[in-house]
Amino acid sequence: MNIKQLFDADAWSEVYASLRKNKLRTILTMIGVGWGMFLFVTLLGMTRGMQNGFDRSLANSATNSLFVWGEQTTIPYKGFQKGRTIELKMSDVRQVQASFPQITLVAPRNFQDQAVIAYGSKYNFYTVSGDYPDQNRMFGKDIIQGRFINEDDIKNETKVCVLGIEIVNEFFGKGANPLGKSMRISDSYYTIVGVYEKPSSPVESEDGVYIPFTTFQKVYNQGENIKYLSLSVPPEVDIVGFEKQLKAYLKELKTISPDDNQGIGGFNLGEMLGKVVTFVKGMQLLAIVVGAMTLFSGVIAISSILLITVSERTKEFGIRRALGAIPSQIRGQILLESVVLTLIAGLSGIVFSTGILYVLNEFIVPNNDSIPIYNASVDLFTLFSALGIMIVMATLAGMIPAQRAIAIKPIDALRDE
Repeated sequence: MNIKQLFDADAWSEVYASLRKNKLRTILTMIGVGWGMFLFVTLLGMTRGMQNGFDRSLANSATNSLFVWGEQTTIPYKGFQKGRTIELKMSDVRQVQASFPQITLVAPRNFQDQAVIAYGSKYNFYTVSGDYPDQNRMFGKDIIQGRFINEDDIKNETKVCVLGIEIVNEFFGKGANPLGKSMRISDSYYTIVGVYEKPSSPVESEDGVYIPFTTFQKVYNQGENIKYLSLSVPPEVDIVGFEKQLKAYLKELKTISPDDNQGIGGFNLGEMLGKVVTFVKGMQLLAIVVGAMTLFSGVIAISSILLITVSERTKEFGIRRALGAIPSQIRGQILLESVVLTLIAGLSGIVFSTGILYVLNEFIVPNNDSIPIYNASVDLFTLFSALGIMIVMATLAGMIPAQRAIAIKPIDALRDE
């Protein structure tokens, strides 16, 4: 196919006449290519939307983090019977910090389930957590009013609290400003200093109550005891290897058998997120493979249809050759038809898939918080690259029927009935 044919009105008229002559065949062939492009763009856009959703929800999180807590031992060790309940203490936290300098953030936590929360005549039961400021640095909450717990609160054991937006809506009404008001938590009154929404931690929700850790320890008579410990290390640290080292250290510290897998419990957020990222990337690769294979099969279908077309147009090509048409003109005509078919089908697939992604982003995801998708889309570079590869494939696929067309001798073609 030469450049002149692209600007030749007669060539385009022949393409139109050829495609119009067999409408059903042309439409069915285009559906195959269009469906391949539709699958490619839609699946890739949705998987990228999943990745964007995870990145957005964890934007304020120290993702290379883990949680550890004490459980019951299952193996007798150094005179201790199995079934011993292990409790982590603040002294353990200090020793961990001293022994593992790679730790960037550390936040012990205590909590009280089903604590009574009351304001005026209203009351309900919620979980109250005692936290350090590092807890919010590690797993940030979107503070929409006021502030989170600070170092002065820890030092002075102040009775202040931070509430989730759901609690504020329940006790004060939507849009209310509860800052500075006093709320009863268990048997003490606390001043509300902050309101949050959208916590980034996978173990928190919008109905939490947070008070200073030191205040919690004193009010609930916890002494040195803690429920669990959150730790964060730099991204370059192997979080799986770090977890093994930390648990081995805690087992030695708490006199637990090295073979006891239940004495120290844990949840490795970094490892889990790594698996999620691997899964999403695998889904993206699957989308590319499925879309590419479907596109390839559609382009092969175009080649097959053009072979049939060449057989049907044998006499036409013979007459054109007899009238002086050179082989490159015949070849260019077949290749032009192949590219036009593919281009129209591919663009149609892109348009429909873009429409699906638009509806998903604008109408479905905003009304359903359980769908972990944000900005499901495909960048223009990927779209144009896919379209370019598809046109190259169509050109190569059209070479077979094109070569067959120019191989026909004029005298033989004129004899064909």
